[in-house]
Amino acid sequence: MKKYIIVIVIIGLIGCSTQKTTIEYKSLSQKEFLENPFGFKESIENFSNLTNPKFNTKKLLRKNKHYPEKTDTIYQLTYKNSEIFFYKTHQGKEFLLAGKVLNKQIELKNGIRVGITKDEFTSRFSDNLRFKSDSLQMIGEGTKYTFIFDKGKLYRINIDNYFD
Repeated sequence: MKKYIIVIVIIGLIGCSTQKTTIEYKSLSQKEFLENPFGFKESIENFSNLTNPKFNTKKLLRKNKHYPEKTDTIYQLTYKNSEIFFYKTHQGKEFLLAGKVLNKQIELKNGIRVGITKDEFTSRFSDNLRFKSDSLQMIGEGTKYTFIFDKGKLYRINIDNYFD
C-alpha cells in the first residue's frame, strides 16, 4: 500500500511541476507572410519529406497547353481532409498551384493553423486585417490565401496560386 501512495505522490508532483511552454510570435505583415507562408521553400520534395504531417502523393499527367506534345505533372499531396497541389512542367519547374487546409497539424508560418481563434490569428499580423464577414483574403504576387472562420475559430485555409 505504501508503494502505491509513493507512486501516486511522485506522479502528482511531476504533473504539478510540468510547465506549459507558450510560444511568442512576432507580428509580421501580410506581405512577409505571403513571401513564405509555410516557413520553408514550397516544393514537392519539402512537403513529401515532412514527417508530421505525412502527406500521401498522387501524380496526375496533363498536356502542356502551350506545347501539346509535352506532358506536365500535377502532384496531389493529401493529409486527411487537406490537399496541396503542385504543378511541375516538362522542364522541371514546379509551382504550388492550390490547396485547402482543414487539419490543425498543417501549420503555416507564425503558428497559423486551423483551430486558432480569430483574436490569435489577428495578433500574429502587424497589418490592420480587413475581414469580410468571417473570411479574410490575403493577395500577393500570383497568390491568394483565403482564411475562413467559423464560430470564432479558423476553420479552413484556401490557397489559390496562378501562373501562365
